[in-house]
Amino acid sequence: MDASENLKTNHPQKYFLKLICRSLYYIGMGDYWYEKTERTKVHKKMYIVYAVLINGYLLLSTLNQLLAHFRTDLTLKEKNDLIQFSLAHPSLCAKFICLFLQKDRLKVLFEKLIEGDSYTFRSLDVEKVSVKKAIRYFVALSTGTYAAVLFSTIDGFLSSKRDGTPFQTEVSLIPTGSQLGPFWSFIRCLHVLHWWCIVTNMLLVDAISFTSLIFLGYKFRLACMYFEQLRVKTKDNCKSKSDKDCMEEYEKGLITGIKLHQDALWCARTVQSSLGIIYGVQIIETTSILVMCMIKLVATRGSFTFLLANFFYIACLLILNGVYMIAAGDITFEASPLSTEIFHSGWDLLKSRRRFRTLIVLAIACSQKPVYMTAFGVITLSHENFISVLRSSYSFFAVTY
Repeated sequence: MDASENLKTNHPQKYFLKLICRSLYYIGMGDYWYEKTERTKVHKKMYIVYAVLINGYLLLSTLNQLLAHFRTDLTLKEKNDLIQFSLAHPSLCAKFICLFLQKDRLKVLFEKLIEGDSYTFRSLDVEKVSVKKAIRYFVALSTGTYAAVLFSTIDGFLSSKRDGTPFQTEVSLIPTGSQLGPFWSFIRCLHVLHWWCIVTNMLLVDAISFTSLIFLGYKFRLACMYFEQLRVKTKDNCKSKSDKDCMEEYEKGLITGIKLHQDALWCARTVQSSLGIIYGVQIIETTSILVMCMIKLVATRGSFTFLLANFFYIACLLILNGVYMIAAGDITFEASPLSTEIFHSGWDLLKSRRRFRTLIVLAIACSQKPVYMTAFGVITLSHENFISVLRSSYSFFAVTY
């Protein structure tokens, strides 16, 4: 068994997160992995050039779309598409920039999130469940996203054949519909490729964000499991060991459990401070574009492929918003039983010292504070607010339309 397969089998969380970080590196977003990778100076210089070219291409293409608002020859469909892209693509670029600016903090976070508990308490089953959940979310999001882009591309191709206009999927300042020839056809191909590239970047940026939320939730579950097993261990010790030995082992075990809880809280604060802006941008993006898609759906007459493209676009937005909200809400859910688990960790089976009971009370009090992830420090990410955001989007659409 090679090193990669061994990592996949024995440490699935580390393998999955490393795979996402490696994919981000390959698409020019930089290195987010905390373990140092030996690279030559030539490789580093070539990668910088490659990253500048790729990201420059994405940013310039997005700027080209924004400047298309100065065109006066746009059709109604092109105007609707332009407004939609003007909201979506700059938001995606903002997410990319926010992630890149937090690169160093994320490396520290990932090391703590993955390696922090491995030397004290681990559960391979918990890791496997968390990775399976992250994969399910990623597959659902990828399916909706690429289906929307695919059917939009097909609709653009059929529309160009039907109307006798050049094939395009994105509305841009350059080229216009009257600019024909091999060179302008090549530029249009770059615009088509731009959409596929930017959604691929979006998927990986969102994947690393919601995977952090999922792993954080299971980190709190791991802490709950530890205190549950601590009670079982204390019960067994009471049957075979002296009171003094039982008390010493319980004290060591409780302190270890408190450290696990503190590590989880540190990770929660760091996730919030480093990725919180991305959550906020995501909610604003999905809410505004969802309203735009519904308005475009009822205001524009389109073909079957147009309806399919919009259906998958709306589905993508719902999945994207739901992934963040549900993953963050699960953190609150997984952290909520921790105070009960600490209370039932076994202290009542022993004659503990008064000072140590004070520590237990403080640990319980600390664990009773709910753990929330927020967007811009205002919107709490939860299952309930996921429904509220969707309801607000539909209400705004109903009033606007």
